[in-house]
Amino acid sequence: MTPSLEQFRALLATAETGSFSAAARRLGKAQSVVSTAIANLEIDLGLELFDRRGRYPVLTEAGARICQEAGVLLAQSERLQAIAGELASGIESRLTLAIDDDSHLPWLGSLLEAFASRYPTVELELLFPLMEDVTELLKSGRAQLGISYQKAEPERELVSRSLGAVAMPLVVSPDHPLARKVPLRESDLQGARQLMVTGRREGTERHRFRLSAQVWWVEGDLGILELVKLGLGWAAVPEFLLHRPLARGELVVLKPDFIAQAELELELQWYRARPLGQAGRWLKEALLARVPRQGELTR
Repeated sequence: MTPSLEQFRALLATAETGSFSAAARRLGKAQSVVSTAIANLEIDLGLELFDRRGRYPVLTEAGARICQEAGVLLAQSERLQAIAGELASGIESRLTLAIDDDSHLPWLGSLLEAFASRYPTVELELLFPLMEDVTELLKSGRAQLGISYQKAEPERELVSRSLGAVAMPLVVSPDHPLARKVPLRESDLQGARQLMVTGRREGTERHRFRLSAQVWWVEGDLGILELVKLGLGWAAVPEFLLHRPLARGELVVLKPDFIAQAELELELQWYRARPLGQAGRWLKEALLARVPRQGELTR
């Protein structure tokens, strides 16, 4: 016969408590029921799981190995039951959040902790594509929610809601020639190397914020930040990434006299025709609830 989960529970309880009587008390069963369950398990497996020659049963080598596997099996069974219960109540088993840059993780941390506590069995997948790819992931169904900077031409199939504006100061290394340039004119920036977040597709979105004739393309703001520190160019970097580098004197903020400080609107997006599950709706509302506290995006 195929061993049952009840037999494996009896095995683990006996191994953990050290006796059949203690295992019976833990399981709320008669001692004879526990002893019979283990005896039948030994018959089903063709193995001796306990050495019964002493006063208390002692696991054999085979019994110890079966105990390990039984623990994994019972944990998987409990997880399966939990997932089934959540599916029955409308909670999805998996949720994918696409974020256009991993630099946003610090301010998302506390919210993700709350999500983990509220939906412990939901598998959360975090993807960090570039800006154009968030849209494709949402449209294809690969991701259910996306966080991206506002695009020049929004997609009609997507719903977009503001998460607040992110200040984008222009920064350089203290040793860069632009750091000592006063006044700073447009021609100065145009003549120096600009570092920009790259896209995996060519198009107008890729060149939306280009000012310089010479550009190095980098995948992500964190990579740009490191290259700026090395003096390899100037860049517009999210303000929430700059507090430590500025405090350490690794960067200086440029203040050109021809433009105001740039801001980018950060948006939460989802596919209009594809309803979110319960966990996705909770995460969406939790993200939108942060909008009044925009200052957190700059910390």
